[in-house]
Amino acid sequence: MTEVENELIGSSKIMSIDEAKEKKGVKGNDAREFEEDVINKQDNLFTDIMSVVFGWKEQPDGSKKLTSKLPNGKIIFPDRTEQIEKVEAGVPYICLVYEREREAFAKVCAEEYRPKIFVTASDVVTMVWRDKKGEVRRKVPVGNTTDERIILAVKEMKKLGFPSISLIFRSNQR
Repeated sequence: MTEVENELIGSSKIMSIDEAKEKKGVKGNDAREFEEDVINKQDNLFTDIMSVVFGWKEQPDGSKKLTSKLPNGKIIFPDRTEQIEKVEAGVPYICLVYEREREAFAKVCAEEYRPKIFVTASDVVTMVWRDKKGEVRRKVPVGNTTDERIILAVKEMKKLGFPSISLIFRSNQR
C-alpha cells in the first residue's frame, strides 16, 4: 500500500442515489442492486451519500491516519467497521457519511467508476471504458513499443474527458 498524503480532498458534497448510480457507472439490474446495497447500509446515523477521496495524513506522534475533509472543513475518517487495508488513498469512493460536531465518519459503499488501461504480461495494452450510453467500449492502441501504446492510451482517455483512470499491470496481479 502506498502511503500518499492527499491534498486533493474536500470535494465531497451530498448527492442523490441517482447521482451515486451515475458515478458508479451502473444501469439496469446493477443499478437496482447498488441502490439496495446503499439502502441496506443506511441507518439513523449514516444517511448522507457523498463522494470521498481519502489520503494518508501524518499525525503529531508520527503515525499516519486515513482521512479526508468535508467542504465545511471537518475531518472525515473511515468508520471503524471499515477494513482500512481495503481503502486505497487517492481513489474516489461513494460513501454514507455520519457528521458529528467536530468530525465525520464514512461507510464505504463502492468505488466510483474509473476507466481502465490494462497491460498484459505479453505487453498488450487495452483501454476499457463506458460511453455515455453505458455501453462498455474497448480499444487497443497501435504503437511500436509498450511505452508508446501506454502513452497513446492515456492521451486517448484524456481526450475522452476522463478526470482519472486506473492503469493495471496484469502480470503484477495475484
